[in-house]
Amino acid sequence: MRKWWFSVHKWVGLIVGLQILAWTASGLFMTFFPIEQVRNEHNIREATPGDLHAAGNLIPASQAIAQVTAPVSRAELADLAGKWVWRLESKGKPYALVDATSGSLISPLDEAAARTIATADYSGKGRIVSATLIEKDAPIEYRNTLPVWQLVLDDSEATHLYVAPLTGKVVARRSGLWRTYDFLWSLHIMDYSERENFNHWPIVIMSLLGLALTISGVGILVIRFWPLGGRRHQSLPE
Repeated sequence: MRKWWFSVHKWVGLIVGLQILAWTASGLFMTFFPIEQVRNEHNIREATPGDLHAAGNLIPASQAIAQVTAPVSRAELADLAGKWVWRLESKGKPYALVDATSGSLISPLDEAAARTIATADYSGKGRIVSATLIEKDAPIEYRNTLPVWQLVLDDSEATHLYVAPLTGKVVARRSGLWRTYDFLWSLHIMDYSERENFNHWPIVIMSLLGLALTISGVGILVIRFWPLGGRRHQSLPE
């Protein structure tokens, strides 16, 4: 029985040892940094709410909806970097942006508009050094709908901002800290590609093996301190 317990503990430990180290190290890292810092929320500029009383004559939603041909399921009046716009959705998805002052269709947003929005959102010390419209093959750090504008900044945090051309929203904020966190998260949940799913068999099997390692370790402790045939101080081979 002693040999069996030691054998189970040794081989299971050999199999799951590195993964347990990854779980522990990644968990420690994730508890050390506030999630707000990881999400780069400390670099969001506090915007002054727009005042509709001072907005002047804005077109009604019906006039904005008339600018598009698709059926509109939702219309939202929003302040976009100091400009009033109507955000229109069709079938629950972003569809178009209409200037609430002129009534003109302004989506998809061009590079100049994306830069303006990113600058208005960002409160850090960096400046935008490049803007790229990504329509396919998005980097692993961005896992959302396409197309999207990627704004690269030259700050010490290696910040990337992503602006949706159909809504004008900053849909993602990425930094070096976020990328490290995301990599360790992939090790933690053992999803190395999508980095979102933790309901899969590899992590279930590894968790069961980790449980077996713990139980076998407890079994070894019991064997070490349990009286064995009256010989309480019998030593066990390594």
